[in-house]
Amino acid sequence: MKNYIIFFCVIIILFGTYTGIRGSSASTKVINLVALGDSITHGIGDPAKKGYIEGVKVKLEEKHKAPVKVNNFAIPRYPSEKILEQLQDKKIIAQIRKADYIILYIGTNDFRKSANYQFNPLDVKQINKGKVTFTTNLYKIIGSIKKDNSVAPMFVLGLYQPYVEYSNQKEILDTIKHWNDEIAKVAGNFDQTYFVPTLDLFQDKPKSFYFSDALHPNPAGYQLIADRLSEKVLKEPSFK
Repeated sequence: MKNYIIFFCVIIILFGTYTGIRGSSASTKVINLVALGDSITHGIGDPAKKGYIEGVKVKLEEKHKAPVKVNNFAIPRYPSEKILEQLQDKKIIAQIRKADYIILYIGTNDFRKSANYQFNPLDVKQINKGKVTFTTNLYKIIGSIKKDNSVAPMFVLGLYQPYVEYSNQKEILDTIKHWNDEIAKVAGNFDQTYFVPTLDLFQDKPKSFYFSDALHPNPAGYQLIADRLSEKVLKEPSFK
């Protein structure tokens, strides 16, 4: 009888050790998140420099019950042509190929440059010209990313309207809406690519509550973006 008890105890210990190893192995699965963009994705305006990406990271970790590794390649002041240059970098290509989720938020600097950084009055002819160039670049950017990783869900964010201090803010809003229409149209040409609007997030809200300066959100503003993006991301499974 004593031998049976000892044998039973050994079996329990071995089973517990085995399941523990399996559980430990499962928990080592890492979710890879790649982000590309400009100062907004970089997190300028947030003293902790976490921006909206941190909020998405937290939500993904809750969803997958696994750690999320973020590779944030965003660089302040980058326009779309600089992203195209980045996509030639072998280190960035390698991370894109491993990514479970990809985030792209670009166009703010393209818009500002096309307006010659003057928003009242707007030079509509130049802005429309800039929109054509940006749209072409965006198509190339997404196409390049999809060439390296065709299955990871990709989220392309639209632009918001921070220029509410101008008397022609309605005209600026409508102009940015046209840019967003183009972003959504380009994203719609690719599988597993989703447009995420941000234009409405700050409308009819006190700018001082959500912005750190004239252009960049503060932590509260970034949280609004993170919440909107997380809603979309959590609906789409990673491919791994």
